[in-house]
Amino acid sequence: MANTFHLQIVTPEGSIFDGQVESVLLPGSEGEMEALPSHAKLMTQVQPGELRIKAEGKTTELAIGEGFAEVSQNQVIVLTDLAVKADEIDEKKTQEAIERAQNALRSQTLVGEELEATQALLARSLVQSNLRKKKSGGHA
Repeated sequence: MANTFHLQIVTPEGSIFDGQVESVLLPGSEGEMEALPSHAKLMTQVQPGELRIKAEGKTTELAIGEGFAEVSQNQVIVLTDLAVKADEIDEKKTQEAIERAQNALRSQTLVGEELEATQALLARSLVQSNLRKKKSGGHA
């Protein structure tokens, strides 16, 4: 049995991660799911949250948005609308996006796709903010 498998994380901007890993913890629609080498095949929806990659004994955390993950015995492919490492998150821009989205939602004038897009923006921004705060020891 192999100790690693191939992980690829792709966003609309391109490939964010492409390499061998020991495990990946995904924020799935049914809760967190860990993929390990020789995992059973499955396709799952990914929710905004923290994705944790373990490779070469180190853990890397990314804030990810909505998407899908395809898991097979020797490969995991994650297609998501956002994937960013904690140290690449701009806390000021993230806070501004949270405030704009919250204000727009409070106005109660959004409907349909506009409402869904604003809710998705808020979820992605909160995930980024929480990960950044966690990695900086609670001070942003």
